[in-house]
This record gives sequence, structure tokens and C-alpha cells, in this order.
Amino acid sequence: MKFLATFTLVISFIYLSLSAPVMAANYEDINHLLQDNWCVSFLWKQCDLSRADFHEFNLENANLSGANLTGVNFQGADLNGANLTGANLTGANLTGANLYRADINRANLTDTNLIRTRLLESDLTLANLSNANLSNANLLEARLWGTNLEGANLSNASLHGTNLEYANLADTNLTGADFHSFSFRGYKQETNLSNANLEGAVIANTDLSGVILTGTIMPDGSINN
Repeated sequence: MKFLATFTLVISFIYLSLSAPVMAANYEDINHLLQDNWCVSFLWKQCDLSRADFHEFNLENANLSGANLTGVNFQGADLNGANLTGANLTGANLTGANLYRADINRANLTDTNLIRTRLLESDLTLANLSNANLSNANLLEARLWGTNLEGANLSNASLHGTNLEYANLADTNLTGADFHSFSFRGYKQETNLSNANLEGAVIANTDLSGVILTGTIMPDGSINN
């Protein structure tokens, strides 16, 4: 199975190298990830997996800290418990991926596709999700403290018990998003939007009952007390 996966990515790498020489993944880095389940950037060495295709791959608990993952296809991939700290995921496709309890703090997810992505209990502290598409994403008890979500699409997203304290949600689409705090199967965290910026956000059909809104800048620019 490992050999088949490696062979498939080798073919993809050759294709990308011929069609887009400006930005393509490093074959050695791809092979390293598949063999050892980690590929990190440190000091003088950068892990470059840009534009690689990991569609539906099992990368559970993979360590991709600081890696260049721009434009990578992670659609349907299993990244349960993965370490993506400080990684660059700009323009990546994570549609339907599993990122349960993944560490994504300080990562760059600008323009990333996260439709229906499972981000339950994931850590997105200080991550950049500006203009990301999180439509129908599940962020149950995820940590988004200080996260930049400016211009993001959070329509119909599930945000039960999510910590959005000090997050920037300016000009976001929150249509149909569910922030309602609840207790279900042991999940008892309150959704926290204290000191968050919601100025200009679209909140049609959004349930904010039971949500902590202390010091929150509301869509009309007023500050909630």
C-alpha cells in the first residue's frame, strides 16, 4: 500500500514538475512523509509539499509543522491529531477532511477550502483563516482564540462550544451558523465570542443564544456589554 501510494505521488510529482515548474512539491519530502509520517520545516530546511495530491490519504498523527502545503489537495484525507503548527496551507483543499484534535495553531489557511471539514476540538489559535470557506464545517469545541476569520464563509457551520475569544470575524458570512451553547455527550463548553470583532458580519438565521458576548463588537459596530 505504501509503495502504491508513493508510486502514485511520484507520477503526480513528475506531472506537476513539467506543467508548473515554479511551484511543485519536493519528491524527497513526499517520500519522507509517506515513509515516516512526518515532514517538518526547521532552521535551514523547509518541507515543501506544495500542490501535492493527498486525496483521501491516511495521515493520522502526521507531523507537518512549518511545512509548505500551499495548494495541497487534502480532500477527504484523515489528518486526525496531525501537527500543522505554523504550516502554510494557503489555497489548500481540505474539503471533507478529518482534522479532529489537530494542532493548527499559527497556521496560514488563507483562501483555504474547508467545506464540511471536521475540526472538532482542533487548535486554531492565532491561525489566519481570512477568506477561507468553512461552509458546513464542524468546529465543535475547537479553539480559535485570536484567529483571523475576516471575510471567511462560516455559513451553516457548527460552532457549539467553540472558543472565538478575540477572534476577528469582520465581514464574515455567518448565515445559518449555530453558535448555541449546549451540553451533549459530555460536551459542555460555552461558545465564547467575548472581545471578538463581528463588525460587518452577516448573521441572518444565526443562533447566538447562550453565547458569551462580553466586549464583543457587534455587526453594527456597537460594543456589547
